Amino acid sequence: DGRYLRLERPMPIYSRGRDRFDIWLSASPVLRYWGDSDLVLAVEQIPFANDKIGPGAPPVKTDRGWLTTFHAVDIDKKRGKRGWDPVWQKRYTAGIMLVDLEQPHRVVGLSREPLIAPEAPYEIEGYRNDVIFPGGMILEDSGEVKIYYGAADTVECVATAEVGDLLALCKPL
Repeated sequence: DGRYLRLERPMPIYSRGRDRFDIWLSASPVLRYWGDSDLVLAVEQIPFANDKIGPGAPPVKTDRGWLTTFHAVDIDKKRGKRGWDPVWQKRYTAGIMLVDLEQPHRVVGLSREPLIAPEAPYEIEGYRNDVIFPGGMILEDSGEVKIYYGAADTVECVATAEVGDLLALCKPL
């Protein structure tokens, strides 16, 4: 309808002072003024997050909907000093979701487990430990999907999967 759309995670200042991080969809006619916002996904809807979530890669179009990644954060008080923080109790993972082609504020499928979780040494230890942060995704004509992600706030990585496998992970809410 002549508008640009973006997935975003408004900062807590916009959520009435609560430490709240969810994924929203906003619209703009000129890429400068944004509004007409809708909640897309709340942290409570993600089984592997208990702190915050946020959008990841720009969505790619599939025949079933827009496929995109998101990051999810869980806090575990048993985690001790890790990385540069005095106490680092967070773990960042990547999830995958599918939103409707015509109504992109509506999630039609979601992974119930992390798509990528920190496991390799370069994902577990670095500037900030236990961090996976998805940032880019390319759908090749062959059906291969390349997912680019930051690890431990130190390195950039790429993971590959088949689009059909990723779509199969996106179960209805």
